[in-house]
Amino acid sequence: MVEKLIGLTNAPNANKLHRSVRATGKAKSENEKGYAIVDAINEAIHAKRKISFYYFDYNNRKKHVLKNDGQPYTVSPYDLIYDGDYYYMTGFCDDRGEVRTFRVDRIEKQPKLLKDAAVKRPKSYRVERYTQEVTRMFSTEETVEVTLLCESELMKAVIDHFGSNVRTKPVGDNQFRATVKVCPSPTFYRWIFGWGGKMHIEAPEPIKQQYKSLLTEELEQY
Repeated sequence: MVEKLIGLTNAPNANKLHRSVRATGKAKSENEKGYAIVDAINEAIHAKRKISFYYFDYNNRKKHVLKNDGQPYTVSPYDLIYDGDYYYMTGFCDDRGEVRTFRVDRIEKQPKLLKDAAVKRPKSYRVERYTQEVTRMFSTEETVEVTLLCESELMKAVIDHFGSNVRTKPVGDNQFRATVKVCPSPTFYRWIFGWGGKMHIEAPEPIKQQYKSLLTEELEQY
């Protein structure tokens, strides 16, 4: 549809229609606010300008709690990624001094387009890496290299999550070892648990202990 519309408009508008969204699934938006936020980010990407926005989490009363001590983030947006049922934005975060990932539905309201020029993409930036390593195990924290010991039947699942370039090594006839980069978030630990003991965290030790603590705490509830 976009390609047909491009053929009916002028060059400047055609360029804007080339949206900066990279989809890994079927796109869906919950409300008009979501569309407005995505459009604002797209505008900033095309204009190569920074945006400012408030970012929130939830408390135990399901109320919004602003992150970053209630202060807005200033970000140079690079790409929008659609994964699962959510949009994610990658960009250079002035507050952290590095490229970070933000979930779009956690942006409090339409971002403000600033006059400041966006920070140029670092030479090491590759959107594919964020798609494979960050969004599926979403968190805005640093990624960590994790070694997983898996049953052979899980090779497809590992490739689906981390891409065909994921580092793997056979272990005997029925297992393999995978080295991946993830955000050690609850989403990641739920993914591990979902394989019913066919996937184990081998390293690093702090990640193993964190997973063990989560399992122990859950067992104590029963």
